Amino acid sequence: MSPSSTPNPFPVTVHPFTSATPGSCAYERGSSSSARKNALVFVPGLTSGPHATDLDFLATMLKQSPSLDYSLWEFRMRSSYSGFGYSSLVNDVQDMAALVQYLRGIGKERIVLMGSSTGCQDCLEYADRTKYPQTPPVDGYILTSPVSDRESAFLFMSPDELGRSVRVAADLIDNGCKGDAMPQECLPFFFTTPVTAYRWHSLAAKGGDEDYFSSDLDDSTLAAAFGRVDKLLLILSAGDDELVPPTVDREALLGRWIAACRPGIASDLSGFIPGANHVVSKPEAQAWLAERVGEFLGRVSQVGGV
Repeated sequence: MSPSSTPNPFPVTVHPFTSATPGSCAYERGSSSSARKNALVFVPGLTSGPHATDLDFLATMLKQSPSLDYSLWEFRMRSSYSGFGYSSLVNDVQDMAALVQYLRGIGKERIVLMGSSTGCQDCLEYADRTKYPQTPPVDGYILTSPVSDRESAFLFMSPDELGRSVRVAADLIDNGCKGDAMPQECLPFFFTTPVTAYRWHSLAAKGGDEDYFSSDLDDSTLAAAFGRVDKLLLILSAGDDELVPPTVDREALLGRWIAACRPGIASDLSGFIPGANHVVSKPEAQAWLAERVGEFLGRVSQVGGV
């Protein structure tokens, strides 16, 4: 799901709603007259935000599947766009919860969260009912292109460079400066906006707050993360994800994630999106993903609501 190089115009209905994000709005694809009773909420990864991702293939699938009765939603979070550097998963969960509460208030019967990349961490964090007992529940989760940010960093930084940067972040945190910006030379070259010591440590340190998908995590750690999910879960890894190091056994790792879920939670539709890069930019991969998501949404609608 990539930023489109030649985007086509598309209509949205803007929904202002109460959130910790000032002036927060959600964007429903289509006009209010076409509102449907269920909601598929897209949660993007780092540096992304509303309308920055090509979701035409999902919107088209939902429009052509009236029996599903789902509309597609995007929304502004504190971590959207360059805000990710000064935000956190906790903030994301608060912002997501505010939208879910709004959607319930306007009568949405089924709500499914669809995370992409770091949005997958958001989904697993949202599912932690122990940490967030007041968070309004949803009816299902979709994880697309889940990857370990820590392991991906090794594609852009040497082990020594990454180790030094994590130590710098840890020292700043220990000294009460977790909100200070990391030195630019301690970050990957493509981070062109400030990133706090806390956020970098969360992303890049082993055991950091966002270390959900690393291949070296033990079974008990995975069970704690995936075992918290109590609604249907669809896991779809990108078949040719360039952000997964070649040393990682992708099939084995996906199998461990599925095994870490409670019985009956991980959908048998889970697997690899054929020919997909991290952002699922190829039309063939997008078509496959849209079909798989549609089938999953149909199954969610067959089970009892929250």
